[in-house]
Amino acid sequence: MPDIQLEPLVASRVSLKKTLVRYLGYLLLTALVCQGLYWSLLLEEIPRFSETSFVELAQTAALAASLACLWCARRKGLYSYGIPLLFGWLLASLVREQDAMLDSIIDDLWQWCVGLIALVTVTHTVRHRRRIARELGQFIQESAFGLFMGGFFTVYVFSRLMGRHELWQAVLGSAYEYRIKSGVEESLELMGYLLMLYACIELWARARERHQGGKGDARRVFARAPRLHTPSEKQRNHA
Repeated sequence: MPDIQLEPLVASRVSLKKTLVRYLGYLLLTALVCQGLYWSLLLEEIPRFSETSFVELAQTAALAASLACLWCARRKGLYSYGIPLLFGWLLASLVREQDAMLDSIIDDLWQWCVGLIALVTVTHTVRHRRRIARELGQFIQESAFGLFMGGFFTVYVFSRLMGRHELWQAVLGSAYEYRIKSGVEESLELMGYLLMLYACIELWARARERHQGGKGDARRVFARAPRLHTPSEKQRNHA
């Protein structure tokens, strides 16, 4: 009986330790990305904040990793109806970041791709709106929700406001240069994408813990179940 009572406490401590390790990893990754940005700016042969710059490649990598985490989380049964919304939004953002490459194939191709993704996502939302609403009520209570919304506001609100031409012209006056405005905006976008990546990692970690916890519960129930002893051959012969 004492072992049974200690199981939740031990599991809670293990979960806390894993969470702290993940957040330390987020801190180190953020610092590494910032340092990588600095190193990339020292290389004169790479155009600064172009489509092939470090910032753009890092944004693409963060979005692709986020999609992979969401895919794995949904496969383990976490928020089966809500995760496709996040997936659709991030997939559209990934396509938007590749606008120059897609437009080189067909004019406005990225817009058609984003429109198709939006159509599928909206259709899914309308069809499963009640189940999505229930899952949203649970998702709001998780740390992943705060991370994701922080990244969302950073990318789609704060970076746009901070990247306004008028703002930086007012700040710098005659010393205004477009690359300063572009650098601030793109760097803020990258930070927002990293926050959303961390949210997706948290969802994937939550899905893994729940999946492993379900297996552990099943094993404990099976271990505690009374065993049925069949009569031995000797007992049957004696009978």
